[in-house]
Amino acid sequence: MKLLVIPTTDWTGHPVPNRLNFVFDRIALRHHVDVCHFRLFPEELRETRCNLIPMDKGCIQDVRSYYLRRFIPHGSKINRISDDYDLILSANILPGFVAGLQSCPTVVDYMDLFSESAASYFSPPMKDIVRHTVSMICDVNLKRASCVLTTTSKFKEYLTNKISTPVEVIPNGLDTDVMHPVDPEGIRRRFGLSYPVLGYVGSLESWIDLDFVIDLFPTIIRKYPKASLIIVGPSLHTGYAEKLRSKVKRMRLEERVVFTGRIPYHELAPYISAMDVGLNPRKPWDMNRLTMGGKVLSYLACALPVLSRNMPVIEEEFGDGRGVFTYHDRHEFIMRLEEALSANVDISSVDGYDWDIIARRYEDVLKRYLK
Repeated sequence: MKLLVIPTTDWTGHPVPNRLNFVFDRIALRHHVDVCHFRLFPEELRETRCNLIPMDKGCIQDVRSYYLRRFIPHGSKINRISDDYDLILSANILPGFVAGLQSCPTVVDYMDLFSESAASYFSPPMKDIVRHTVSMICDVNLKRASCVLTTTSKFKEYLTNKISTPVEVIPNGLDTDVMHPVDPEGIRRRFGLSYPVLGYVGSLESWIDLDFVIDLFPTIIRKYPKASLIIVGPSLHTGYAEKLRSKVKRMRLEERVVFTGRIPYHELAPYISAMDVGLNPRKPWDMNRLTMGGKVLSYLACALPVLSRNMPVIEEEFGDGRGVFTYHDRHEFIMRLEEALSANVDISSVDGYDWDIIARRYEDVLKRYLK
């Protein structure tokens, strides 16, 4: 196969790799994969086996207007090169709209509720305008596609009520060669972490509700006097990380809460292993109810119990004593934290989620929709 991938963001510069990075770096071992390279970050943070097609001459970091301002040059380039490919895989809104106009078959990876995630970077009233506009464009993209891929059965159910395009589920995964329990003492000593260590791994953006956890931390300390919190990950296009740091300082929790910033994916296992509970504090938005991020799998692979905002997808897959404990409010958070701290996690619960397996499934779906 000769494939063109239109990713959601900067392929090598985004601080946190997403599912397309893991999947297509594996598919590129067996097929020719070109990737539209949108430059949104100044650094090249990772290598790739895919071939990069530069879409811009320089780096443009304002993601809120970037794709709109570059719509014509991006569209022109996709028009020029699309006939060279057997299939286009798109996970982007405006470039994906152009891809849907080509004669080459297009598969859409709808890994997120794009209308809500795009709107999260704006404030009212622009927030509602962006949500509505992006939703209309995505509906067109989904209806034009040969197939739509999504991450969970709940998301598939949501999509099949909207479109007649075939929808297939390919879940998120993890690299089991990297994510496994390791000795946590080095990280605990380095950051002065003491039991119980609550931890979060991932991007720091507005759909994450770490405010809730920090606001609750004085209550946690009253129950667990030596409790600490480690937050591992970067802020991307907003000031959410700085907002959290200011809150920690204002509440005089600097000795209890550690911010590490970005840690490369292949170095995360010691940080996760240093935790006693992994947090998944997502806000109760539709984009969070329909999906399950890879962090939950990474926690479980490191034998770490997970404390998550109640999400139907997570409860169905890993609830009932299988490593994930969910909460609705402050009282339930404290109660479920106690249960999680006494839990034993069977790392075999993530068998079948390795990216090697996921990439093979992904590849099989693409083959079915070749022209």
